[in-house]
Amino acid sequence: MRGRMRPYLPELTIRDYNTYQWYLRGVRRQLYTTYGIYPCYYGLRYNGVLFALLADSLAGRPATCKRMRVPGTLLWQNMMCQTQGIRLAAQVEILLSWHRIQDAQWADLPVGKKVRRVVDTVLLRRAYKKAAAENPALERIFAQERDQANVQMALNAKNYLLAAEPKGNLYGALYSVLATDDPNQRKSMHYIGSCIGRAAYLLDKAESFSRDKDKKRYNIFLVNGIDDRNAARENARRQALAIANDLVRAYGMLDVKLNRTLLDNIMLLGLRHAIEPLDAENQPVRWELP
Repeated sequence: MRGRMRPYLPELTIRDYNTYQWYLRGVRRQLYTTYGIYPCYYGLRYNGVLFALLADSLAGRPATCKRMRVPGTLLWQNMMCQTQGIRLAAQVEILLSWHRIQDAQWADLPVGKKVRRVVDTVLLRRAYKKAAAENPALERIFAQERDQANVQMALNAKNYLLAAEPKGNLYGALYSVLATDDPNQRKSMHYIGSCIGRAAYLLDKAESFSRDKDKKRYNIFLVNGIDDRNAARENARRQALAIANDLVRAYGMLDVKLNRTLLDNIMLLGLRHAIEPLDAENQPVRWELP
């Protein structure tokens, strides 16, 4: 479950597709205007578009769509203008990208990816420092998550809930920031983010199972006696689907003022597709938003 939670295209209306595209371009332009050309084209690798949609839709802030120049080109397209949600999404994208680069195991990277990591580190450092200075509370959340994860690895924790707790806490804090001042909404958003973080942790650990086994590193499935990558994947899939069912109940309690059908598509169908990418005929669905 690496990368973005995207809409599920077979069930997406043209209107919602356009709204998603306008937000995507808006967040990308915000990255360009605030942090520079390289962070913009480094890519929206995480849930920046979803963060912007949630923040604006929960607060009832309608974004203005304008025709503006696409960064780095002479092409003009419709995109959402700067909103609080879009600005926050750009900050989160920079911080997530930076910490993901720093968390990568250097010894596991081939030569080409090592060179790429050095380049990314050098060219993203200035943007990271600016984003961390703009929102120091978010940066503290990342530091706390890293410390908690190190503790769990040192303890060789066997409990799946405890092992996934650091990433769950990280995403819970990120999603709660998107909510309004309503305490009930913040609580629901924290729980939704926690569910997404726990599911992402389990699925990522299942993907890195073989590498962790070869390197004799901590992996929650290895310490629980699972010795096969396919068995780890199936275990992670079952747990992630159960977590997604819990998320649905919390999401249903939210008062979404705007873009309800688009957010329903992403949070319900898109999340399930990320966990189990099958269509109605149980065939893989392959698509990519431009």
